[in-house]
Amino acid sequence: MENKRKTIYLAGFIFSLSLALISYINSSFIASFIDEKLVGTIYAIGSIVTILSLLVMPKVFRKIGVSRFLLWAIGIDALSILLFAFSTNALSAIVMFVLIFTLDILIYSSLDELLKISSRESTTGKTRGSYLGFSNLAWIIAQLALGTIWGGFTIKTIYLTSCVIMLIFFIISYLKLKDTSDPKYDRTGTKRYIREFFKRINLFRIYIINILLQFFYAWMVIYTPIYLYSHLGFSWKEISIIFAIMLLPFVILDFPLGKLGDKIRERKILMFGFAIASLSTMSLFFIHEHKVWVWALLLFMTRVGAASIEVMSDSYFFKHIKPENEEFIGIYRSSSPIAYIIGPLFAFLVFLLVPSFNYIYLILGAIMLFGFYLSSTIKKSDI
Repeated sequence: MENKRKTIYLAGFIFSLSLALISYINSSFIASFIDEKLVGTIYAIGSIVTILSLLVMPKVFRKIGVSRFLLWAIGIDALSILLFAFSTNALSAIVMFVLIFTLDILIYSSLDELLKISSRESTTGKTRGSYLGFSNLAWIIAQLALGTIWGGFTIKTIYLTSCVIMLIFFIISYLKLKDTSDPKYDRTGTKRYIREFFKRINLFRIYIINILLQFFYAWMVIYTPIYLYSHLGFSWKEISIIFAIMLLPFVILDFPLGKLGDKIRERKILMFGFAIASLSTMSLFFIHEHKVWVWALLLFMTRVGAASIEVMSDSYFFKHIKPENEEFIGIYRSSSPIAYIIGPLFAFLVFLLVPSFNYIYLILGAIMLFGFYLSSTIKKSDI
């Protein structure tokens, strides 16, 4: 079991490396085909497809097993990245992006299930912290690479590199994870397990908390690169350095926070995370200077908050489900595509009402304060 977990850590690292190379350039690449204010709509379309796919995923797990499903998803994802890189028109770019967006979340959910199968409940926080720590290290490496080694390369080259890394991920998964034994999955109907999920107050609350976190990520991923590049005039090399520094808290904090969460529970750390994320995000509204260190520092602080929320949210959720509850993982991970539907639509309304682009940070910071309140309502007696 220990060796299996280490393999999943490695798989998560390699998958995240491929994902991180392209995640922060996707919105700008799509914006080369359509208006930048419509980019969020494409993310919303991808999110709708993802939600429908997550509802079907438990049935696929029961039929072919999680490891075989993972291999198929990786293979199709690699091909989609390749075709996305060579897109010549808006339609092909949008279709390939929607496939990539959907498959990435399905792969993430599959790795979640494999990790749950290979873990003990008493060390869930430590296990999730380790897994997230390795995965987030890949994001930092990717951003440093984009700012240095890949600084002079074309976007197409970066996508091709991402595709090659996905193929390495496929090989490791095929050699080390294909024989994973599946638990006896629940054969619960879709409506029934959705109803059961939301009837459990602990799962419902952590789901809303995770939606808030994913909403935060959605606005940051879609709009921060556009704001820094198009409105403040930062180069992609500068942006990559800023993002590399920004992501450091995920590596520094994930493991120790996971262990701490096993000891003192998640409530206080979640409250701390939302408070820091809210205040630091609102502070971005007041910064108009083209200074790398200022943006790096403030975005670093936003991720101190986000990292705290992410580890504690995952730890709390996976402590409250069993390995056979694979359908609950799909619902939990649907928080990301739902946020990518709500986020762009809400942002579209915001852009109609506010005088300048940077108001998104003031509003986002205010929204995150609700997470502080919601976290404070967690009780040990939740069932």
